[in-house]
Amino acid sequence: MTMPAEPGFDERVEAALAQVPAWRGRTTHFRLAAAPVASPTHRAVASDCVRVRVDGADPVFLKVRHADMLRDVLPAMPEATRRAGRLGLGPKVLVEAEGVLGLVDLPEPWRYARVGDLQDAGTMAQVLGTLRRLHAAEALGQDFCPFARIEGLAQEARACAAPLPEDIDALLASARLIRAAIHAAGFDRAFCRNDGTASNLMLRPAPGGGVKPDGVRLVDFDLAGDNDPWFEVGALLNEAYPFDAERRRAIEIYAGRCEEALFHRCRLYGAVDDLMWGLWGVTRAVTSRRPGIEFFKYGQWRLLHARTTIAARDFELWLRHL
Repeated sequence: MTMPAEPGFDERVEAALAQVPAWRGRTTHFRLAAAPVASPTHRAVASDCVRVRVDGADPVFLKVRHADMLRDVLPAMPEATRRAGRLGLGPKVLVEAEGVLGLVDLPEPWRYARVGDLQDAGTMAQVLGTLRRLHAAEALGQDFCPFARIEGLAQEARACAAPLPEDIDALLASARLIRAAIHAAGFDRAFCRNDGTASNLMLRPAPGGGVKPDGVRLVDFDLAGDNDPWFEVGALLNEAYPFDAERRRAIEIYAGRCEEALFHRCRLYGAVDDLMWGLWGVTRAVTSRRPGIEFFKYGQWRLLHARTTIAARDFELWLRHL
């Protein structure tokens, strides 16, 4: 079943098309490319995702940013997206305008990843290899700190009277402990997307299962910035795997080894990512003008996941051995 676009979709897209000088006066056709879903896939909620065809040429995948999501895009996003396209790690950028980004379209059989895809060992190996190439690229020169984002979201949540959980102070205190432990252990910054969401990966499936060679593309660089690459790896493993044995195998694929300190770092970063997105969800449930998107449900689930990790019996062990 095809889900409908949100109210005002046509008007927003037409206004976006008018911002692209090269398309003015030309025949354009557009349609919804991805319906917004916050829970459980966290997909297409920040932008209208549109497939645009101009004068019969190859389609362009256009992202038209929602006004209530502008604060969630960091300054490095445009350059990060362009650079990933040039490196062959993401779709190339074709169009840029205020609040508008047009990318090379990835038609079928390309599709967005689901969590189940990432549980295939070969697919995860390709995803980790793609991330390793991104992290090895030249730094962006603009930092990203998930801990600072958590503090900022917590302040925003209180200012707008978002429905925070009763244990929010304890969760924030745990995040500060993680921050202190990781900063004391140290890390090297690298070019990162800072995103572990499965749906922000595009896959080209192979006929027998898994993905074809060079069958992974990274999309959505909204939080891009220089950061500890293990944050991105930890967030991805937190998304994909419920069991430690799977996490350890993935760490070995990425790094060539699985030292306990790396495993601990990934587990802690998983909780950090959950807390960050949990706060985002419950806050956007109040600040967004689109009540049909299940921001609150998504936020509650991520906060529950953060709470579960922080309550694990090995939490203090992970903090002490980084």
